[in-house]
Amino acid sequence: MKTNSPPFRLEALPYPIELHRHLDVSLRVSTLLELAIERGLVTSGTSLELFSNEFLLKTPVKNLTDCLSKFELYQKVLDRFDVLERVALEAVEDCVREGLGGVEFRFSPTFISQYSRIPWLEILDGFESGLNKAKLKFPKFKVGLIVIASRDAGMSGVEKTIDFFLQHPTHFIGFDLAGPESGFPPRQYRELFKPLIEANANITIHAGEGESPDNIWGAIEDLGAKRIGHGISIITDSALIREAIKRNICFEMCPTSNYITACVIELSKHPIAPLLRQGLAVTLNTDDPGIFGVTIQDEIRVSQSAIGLSTREITKCFENANAHSFLPTVS
Repeated sequence: MKTNSPPFRLEALPYPIELHRHLDVSLRVSTLLELAIERGLVTSGTSLELFSNEFLLKTPVKNLTDCLSKFELYQKVLDRFDVLERVALEAVEDCVREGLGGVEFRFSPTFISQYSRIPWLEILDGFESGLNKAKLKFPKFKVGLIVIASRDAGMSGVEKTIDFFLQHPTHFIGFDLAGPESGFPPRQYRELFKPLIEANANITIHAGEGESPDNIWGAIEDLGAKRIGHGISIITDSALIREAIKRNICFEMCPTSNYITACVIELSKHPIAPLLRQGLAVTLNTDDPGIFGVTIQDEIRVSQSAIGLSTREITKCFENANAHSFLPTVS
């Protein structure tokens, strides 16, 4: 479905924010290639064009699990403080170049340390060092970190991440639960999340991406989610839509990601349009720009040309992001 609206101009907004961008999968393709060659993971002399063609996901995979298997290369190159520092700085530079005024980055310490065994505090320090350098370079840009607990790290891994968040509350603006949904119902984390809820933590949960809306219900009712990552299956549950609107729950939607991971069959069928028109607070996001090779400008173009959002509706998505951001000061 195409729209007759004029092309949307991000720069026309006073303060555009992106809520859902994974920092540990936001490496520039050129940086990823350089680091992979240094570690002997990619053949020396491999051209950027060849690497990009082979590595970036531009067409749909069989399912979300097939996409997640691509992430291993990132895990193997994010192995030192200086690398993490560089990645964070470059990620902010990219956001500024795309026209954003702020971004909420999220990362999983479990994901990063799986191969390198780099201590979690060193991961945090490395990213923060890069972000601090970026703040000096772009003093008006707003940025914050959300820590991710990975479902596939087991209950102990989730508990460890919650403890890490609670031990360093001034370093994070929010807490996320991500990873494969199948076999990991939200209710099993109810007791673990109680300290987060009691601390009034800003909680966002990956839910309803490739699974039923039951996971969205659970994320909200059992885990205290203020926002939902993806949440595209909500379109099948009218009662949930009404409840999410009533509770003012924000949905971080990522059209290109949802298409590539086969969570939606066609971009024109993405539920962001009907959900927005029913009054749900939805936002536009890139998710994993290092995997999909996308920018926020690409998401805007897709939303306008393939999904059919009007200029006013895209503006509303960014107004929603501003209103629901976990960043301490957004103006």
